[in-house]
Amino acid sequence: MTSLPKPEVAANRKQAVEKVCEALSERGIQVFYLDGREISNKETFLAKAAEVMKFPLYFGMNWDAFEECITDLTWSPAEQSVLIYERPDIFAQADPNNWQTALDILHAAEEYWQARNIPLSVFLLS
Repeated sequence: MTSLPKPEVAANRKQAVEKVCEALSERGIQVFYLDGREISNKETFLAKAAEVMKFPLYFGMNWDAFEECITDLTWSPAEQSVLIYERPDIFAQADPNNWQTALDILHAAEEYWQARNIPLSVFLLS
């Protein structure tokens, strides 16, 4: 049996994440926050990622389009970007195959941007 965190712990975590996002933004780092509590499949992951990262309207809602957009980001230029994905475990448990695809693309995007000296860091907070 899994116990839920106490409300004050959850509130403290949310406040901590908000403070980290704010501090990074103040340093000129583009922060994308992905709340995974509502993400349990490919469709919701792609929709939420597109919304948070402000993908262009032509985004095709498929893995190829996700990979293309996350390695483009010309509409959101920054010297450094951070993607904070909270609760990826929900997607991972509900749809392991698609989660693995998402994770592979996220890792590839980190490598892509590192090679261009424009770091994209992905943080997974379970």
